[in-house]
Amino acid sequence: MRASSPSSGQGTTARAAIAFALLLAVMVFTPIFRAGATPLAALVSQLLGLALLTVALWSPQRIIISKLQATAIALLGVLPALYLMPLPAGVTDWLPGRDLYREASTYLTVSTHPEFAKLALVPSAAAAAVLSIVLPISVFLGVRVLRPKQLEGLVGVLIVIAALQALFGLLQYGTGQGGGTPLTVEGAHRLSAVGTYANRNHLAGLIEMVLPVTLALLFYALSRLDSHDYKGKAIKRSAVKLGSRSGNKVILYAAVALLLIVGVVFTRSRTGIALTILGILLTTAVFARQVGQKSALGPAGVILALAVAAGVSIGLAPVLDRFSAAGLESDARWQIFNDTMLGIGAMFPVGAGPGAFPFAFPAYQPLELGWAFINRAHNDYLEWLFDLGAAGLLLVALVIVVYFWQWRRVLSAPHEARIVYVQIGCGIGVLLLGIHELMDYNLYTPANQVAFAFALSIFLYPTQTLADHAKRPRRRKRTTPDLVLPTQARPMSSGPPPDQIENPFLSR
Repeated sequence: MRASSPSSGQGTTARAAIAFALLLAVMVFTPIFRAGATPLAALVSQLLGLALLTVALWSPQRIIISKLQATAIALLGVLPALYLMPLPAGVTDWLPGRDLYREASTYLTVSTHPEFAKLALVPSAAAAAVLSIVLPISVFLGVRVLRPKQLEGLVGVLIVIAALQALFGLLQYGTGQGGGTPLTVEGAHRLSAVGTYANRNHLAGLIEMVLPVTLALLFYALSRLDSHDYKGKAIKRSAVKLGSRSGNKVILYAAVALLLIVGVVFTRSRTGIALTILGILLTTAVFARQVGQKSALGPAGVILALAVAAGVSIGLAPVLDRFSAAGLESDARWQIFNDTMLGIGAMFPVGAGPGAFPFAFPAYQPLELGWAFINRAHNDYLEWLFDLGAAGLLLVALVIVVYFWQWRRVLSAPHEARIVYVQIGCGIGVLLLGIHELMDYNLYTPANQVAFAFALSIFLYPTQTLADHAKRPRRRKRTTPDLVLPTQARPMSSGPPPDQIENPFLSR
C-alpha cells in the first residue's frame, strides 16, 4: 500500500461510497426476477457488475487482496476466455473426445472445411459463460474496496433478503403456489417453498449460506450481555438483560434464525435441510467457547434448541417424505454423475468448453434417461471438469487451498470484534454451499453467485486488517469550539488555540 495524499484519500473514500451503492444495487436487484435467471435481469445484473468492476479496478493498488487470491481471480477470468481463441482446425479436430464431432461434420453439406476453429465445442455458450463470470468477480473485488463498517451494513442487507425469501417461501407453501397468483414462480415446484427462485434447492442454498452469519451475530449479541450489573433472581436478571440494547439484538437475530430454519425446512430440500443442521452445529461449536459466559450460553442453547425443534416439528411430514427410500431410489443424479464422469474421461484434459455441458452431455446420456433433457450435472465440480478439463481441476484446487489456508488465520486471530464474528459466519456459510454443490448447481443462479462471492470475499478479507480497524477508537467530529471558564482562561498574549478563531470583541 502506497502512502496517499489527502486528495487520494478523499478519492478512495468516494470510490468506496460508489462501490457500496453498486453492491447494494446488485444484491437487491438480482434476486427479484427469478433470482436473476431471466435474460433481462441477467443483463442488468451484468451491467451493474461491469460498473462495479470498473470502480474497483480504477485504482488497483488500493484493493486489499493477497497475491494468491489475485492469481485465482485472474485465472478464473482468463482460462475460460482462452476457449474462444481461434486455433487451426486440424488441432481442434484431434483433441480428445472430438472424434464424434469430427465424424458428424463429414455428413454436413459444407463445401469447405473451416481453416480456424475454437477449443469450445459451442462458442456461443462459451461466450455467455465468460460474460457470466463478470458478476461474481466484480462482487468479490468490490468488497475489497469497502470499509468494515460498510461491509457490516451489506451483511445486514443480505440477511434481510434471505429472511424475506424464506417468508415468501412460507407463503407459497401455505397457498400451494396456485396458478395465476402473485406467489407463483413459473416452472418451480408447487409443493415446496421456492421464494423468487425457480429451484427449491437454490433457495435452500441461499438460506444455509446466510444462517451461519445470522447465528454468528446472535452469538456476538449474547457475548455483549453483561450479567455482573444485574442483581436479583435469575428470571429477573434474564428479563433485564434481554430488555437492553444487546438483548433486543439477541431477540431479533434469534427470530430471524428461526424464520430461516423454518424456511429451509419447507423447501423440502434433503441436502439443504441436512446442511442447515450441520451449519447450526458448526456455528455453535465455533462460538460457544467465544461467548465465555454461562449466563449467555444458557439463552443461546435454549434459543437454538427452540429454533431447531420448531423447524423440524412444523415441517416433519414433508421432511420424512423427502427422505423416504422411494424418493432416494428415484433420484437420477447418481446416473447423471456416472455418465458425466465418462464424458470427463473422454475429453480430458481440454474438456468441452465453458457452458457446453447441456450440448455435449447427450452423447453420453443413457437410454434410461432418454426422456429427459439434462441441462446440468447436478454436481458443479463434475460439470466444471466436464467443461474445462484440467483447467477446471486447477481452479477448484486453488480455491480450496486458499479457503482452508484462510481458516488458519481466522481461528488464530482475536474474536472480540463484531466483524470477525461475521467473517467466521461467512466462512461456514461458504463451506455449506460448497458441500451443497456436490448435489446441485447453486452457483449457476445469479442471485446465489452474488451471495456466494460476497460471503467468500468477506471470509478471505485479511483478518488482521479487520481486527485493527475494530480496535480504533471511534471519535465523533465536534461541531462547537471548546468552552473555557474565566478562571481557566489563558493569558491574552498566548493567543487563541489553533483550532479556534480570535474573539474580535475581546478587549486588549
